[in-house]
Amino acid sequence: MATIKYPGYRKNAQGQKRALYPGLTTVSLDRIITYMQYYYVMCQKGSVTHRCHVQLDPASADILHDSLEQRHDLVQVCAVPDSSVESELLITPAP
Repeated sequence: MATIKYPGYRKNAQGQKRALYPGLTTVSLDRIITYMQYYYVMCQKGSVTHRCHVQLDPASADILHDSLEQRHDLVQVCAVPDSSVESELLITPAP
């Protein structure tokens, strides 16, 4: 039988629970997005071509490329500088 271990907690002087790992904190998604790089994404299947710019971290860009490559004839996912991003092709994150 497998057991599931939950993060350890201990009570502080006020009787409130506090995580044993104080270094782990939550970070706002807006802060993370400002550090992500822009990628140009193009995929083609037959005569239909899709193009866009998105903000991704490098690991997600690799996963996206591998996923699109399985379903399309031609795929390109490459990092681009902020100055070359076309606003009409930019897919922005949901609020």
